[in-house]
Amino acid sequence: MTFLKPIKLSKGHASLIEPGLVCNHIEEGIVIEVEDVKAFKQANETLAEGKPYAVLVEVEELVAVSRESRELTASKDFKRYTIAEAFVISSLGHKIIADFYMQVNKPHILTKIFNDREKALKWLKQCMQDYISGTA
Repeated sequence: MTFLKPIKLSKGHASLIEPGLVCNHIEEGIVIEVEDVKAFKQANETLAEGKPYAVLVEVEELVAVSRESRELTASKDFKRYTIAEAFVISSLGHKIIADFYMQVNKPHILTKIFNDREKALKWLKQCMQDYISGTA
């Protein structure tokens, strides 16, 4: 799959996979803070040209997310144009953090956790189709 128009950020990059589908790649060994979350959100909206989109989040090893960042990403106000969000994780530590996020922060964005990128993409594309057809 080809990534288009990458936007380099201080802790990763955002890319357009196809219209309406954005990928956020978070680099290894960093802590995601509120300003990083806001930068990814702005990049996503730029790539999606201000239209509704779904986002694939790929996280490398040893990434931590601040409490404030988790609260912000789960908030109703943060949802804006985001239809769905799929996290692709590969470690037990990330699974524990993702489960905590889902149970405690209860994101307003339709969110699902995957360990397989292709399954995550398939789910996001279905979410976008449902949104477009009005069945979401």
